[in-house]
Order: sequence, then C-alpha cells, then structure tokens
Amino acid sequence: MLILAACSSGEDGELLAEAYGKKLYDTELKKLLSPNMSFEDSVLITKEYINVWLGRQILLNKAESVLSPEEKDKSKQIEQYKSDLLSYEVLNKLAIMQVDTSFADAELEEYYEEQQDEFELSQNILKINFFKIPLASQDVDLLWSSFKDNDFVIYSKLKALAEGSGNYYTDKESWVYFDDILKELPISTYDQEQYLNNNKFIKIVDGSFVYFIKIIDFKIRSSTSPFSLERDNIKELLLMKRQQEMVKSIETKLLEEAYNNKQIKTY
Repeated sequence: MLILAACSSGEDGELLAEAYGKKLYDTELKKLLSPNMSFEDSVLITKEYINVWLGRQILLNKAESVLSPEEKDKSKQIEQYKSDLLSYEVLNKLAIMQVDTSFADAELEEYYEEQQDEFELSQNILKINFFKIPLASQDVDLLWSSFKDNDFVIYSKLKALAEGSGNYYTDKESWVYFDDILKELPISTYDQEQYLNNNKFIKIVDGSFVYFIKIIDFKIRSSTSPFSLERDNIKELLLMKRQQEMVKSIETKLLEEAYNNKQIKTY
C-alpha cells in the first residue's frame, strides 16, 4: 500500500520508481495484473517488479563505469540473435505451409506398436457408463436390476430421467481418467486399483439422486496406454518430425536455388 500511495501521476501514468534518471510507470505492469487478481497479490507483484527493475538499473549504471566500450557494445550479438530468430521463423513458416498434415491410421498404429515403451500410463483409466437420476423416480429398483443385467433397452429411459434433473455418460468406446470421473461421481476410495478390480456395477445414493454406474473396462497406471488415447499425441509427434525434415529440405533447396541463380557465391 505504501508503494502505491507513494506513486505520482503523470502523462505516462503512475510513477512507481526512479533510478539514475530513468522512470518506471505502472503502464509497464498492466499486462501482469489481471482484473481478477486480489489486492494483496497485485501489491506483491508490483513490489517484486519494482525491485527487479531497480536491481537491473543499478547493474546497468555500474556497467557504464566498469565495462569497456568494446564490452558494452552488443550490436553484433543483437544482430546475430535477430538473424537467428528471423531464419528460424521463416523456415518454420515455410515448413508449415508445405508439410503434409494428413496421416493414415496404419502409419500411426505402426509407430505405436514400435514404440510401446513411450506410452506408459501415469494415471488409471477406464471405460464407463453412468446415469444420475432422481431417487424418487418410478421403479428405481427395477431399473437398477435391468441395468445390472445389461439390458440396454432401459438406457433410453435412464437417459431421459438423467436429462431431466441429473447427468449421464454413455460412450462405451472412449477411455477417461479415473481422477476426472471422481470429480463427477461421489465415489470414495483410497485405492483406485483395488476399487477397479472389485467393482463393475455400482449403485450410489447421494442426497436426492441415485447413480447407476457400470465399469466396462479399465487399465491401471504403469501399464501401456491404449492406442485410442495416444492417437492424437502420436500424430502431433510425427507431424513435428515431418516439419523438422521439411525445414532441412527447404533450407537445402533454397541454398541450391540461390547458387543456380547466381545470387550467392563463394570464393
């Protein structure tokens, strides 16, 4: 609060600090301070930024008296950095414009089969169906009995009940993380692996709702992650490799064209 209260206003904004004739205004901090940030956090970030800025000014001022003109001249390094950055940007842009982003499933599956060690699960996953329906629904016990008997005819009725005042999930093919499911369902367990191994059909009463849950399949952490879960990751990885190869190809092609057009030459 003392920092903010000490600020003075000017055309450039609120003056926060001054060192060796240079001034720091609050406009430089606006990108760091979000509207949702608490007052305490704003003050903390402001104070830290000011301290870092002051420390940098002290060092820059000291450099004027300690470093030689040659040591202070960074124009070559700056130009080299700019050159490297522009070269990187143009090659990557050209590569993105030219690279083929389509992949056959066979290509993705081949990589998956050859690199099994790369796909170890860090979390437990499962395939699951569940319905959250009002506990006061008609024939709840009969619905539960049919659900346990894998009578898919009642799924449409359960879905209708869940749509009215609850929630449901009926995708039988997609893998989901158990940790994400725990955010949706009132399952209480300290041992996920044991829970998955010992439960298939689960009925949970929670307040005025009842949950019908079916665990279709599961895989525990440290086992091999399924292809369907890794497909997009593999595609992204292979695309990155294609882009890297394309960058090398473009660089070689541009060099050859420049030589052929006599735009460059060596002595």
